[in-house]
Amino acid sequence: MGKERSGGGSPERLPPGKAGLVVSTLRLDGIVRAPNGMIAVVSNPQQRVYFLRDGDQLYDGRVERITMDAVSFNETGKDAFGKPVDRTVTKRLYPSPGEQR
Repeated sequence: MGKERSGGGSPERLPPGKAGLVVSTLRLDGIVRAPNGMIAVVSNPQQRVYFLRDGDQLYDGRVERITMDAVSFNETGKDAFGKPVDRTVTKRLYPSPGEQR
């Protein structure tokens, strides 16, 4: 399903819905405290809005934790030698100067 282009390394075809979201392309638009947990409001480059919860599986990672001001993702990728690498990516609602949103 997620075929890679030979040049850029970004997926060509992604599954629909949350399963097709790529961590590096997400923008954090808001965070809501709901009775049954925190909900992160994110958008993709196509301006589609999604609501994420702790543990949601994405195309290249998973939602680790949602707080009132940030969302942490466990992103799965590959290093230069093709070896699988996991890293934690945190997107803040109000990024500090120089930090990507």
